[in-house]
Amino acid sequence: MSEQLHIRAARAAAVTTLTFAAVLGGVGPAGATSPEDHPIEVSLGAAGIQVPDGSHTGGLVSFRVATDDASGRQLQLLRPHDGVTPEKAMSDLAASVSADPATAAAGIKAFRTEADALGGALVTPQVHEQFTEEISPGAVYLVDLTALRADPAHPVTKRLDLVGTSGQSANQARFQDGMVIERDSFAGPRFQTEDLDHAHLAYLVHNESTEIHEMQLRPVAAGTTDAQLDAYYAALAAGGKPASPFTGPGTGFGGISPDHSAAIQAHGLQPGTYALLCLVPDETLGVPHAALGMRRIVTLQ
Repeated sequence: MSEQLHIRAARAAAVTTLTFAAVLGGVGPAGATSPEDHPIEVSLGAAGIQVPDGSHTGGLVSFRVATDDASGRQLQLLRPHDGVTPEKAMSDLAASVSADPATAAAGIKAFRTEADALGGALVTPQVHEQFTEEISPGAVYLVDLTALRADPAHPVTKRLDLVGTSGQSANQARFQDGMVIERDSFAGPRFQTEDLDHAHLAYLVHNESTEIHEMQLRPVAAGTTDAQLDAYYAALAAGGKPASPFTGPGTGFGGISPDHSAAIQAHGLQPGTYALLCLVPDETLGVPHAALGMRRIVTLQ
């Protein structure tokens, strides 16, 4: 199957899961406003995770995420499967961020079977992000993944209860401008993109792989090539300590489970050259998927 035909097939599959119709004004039946116009505001920082008190409406749910941490922060959403305690899911998520590949591989594999990864956001003081997806009523957990990496024994979390539905479904979401597909290939995990070329546009992210993936954007110097990015990861794999090609903290979308889709839009992201990366560990080798080829250079206008 050609790449263009594959993208079309993946787009059709994603639309089945998350049907983003071209309702540019975000207006649903009877003039109801879309949840995208009234997102759940989330802030991350030294004070923990801050969200408005009370319950929120399920169905089509939109989150707007910001931080005041100069180094940036990563938010991750998850929902434990029936019969799995939040503590168990958090424990395996903590194992997945271990520097030891064997521990990371076992942790992420266990976590995938115990919980749905519902995405998240990588944000900086200059870049806040909004992501939108369908989430059925029930409890979801917000995790400060940056804090978890720093102190896996003491996760910083927040429970969010979604009750009822607004009557809004994904066909009331704004039309997306492009697409990022996370997929498997004979060569390993890969990204496929369609119209990923503007810093300020909204993109549909669809995971058609068998493992959890994320979509990070790390700034690199103008003119950086895929060959140079490949050489960097080859040097790391050989045990070297090459100079980092990255010039700043990452932004983008957090880990999402197989067969899930969401929309993501960055606000404040500057045009430039970026490395598109997945740093979720592989379930077998425990190294980031980027080290296995899930990486590419993109230029955003």
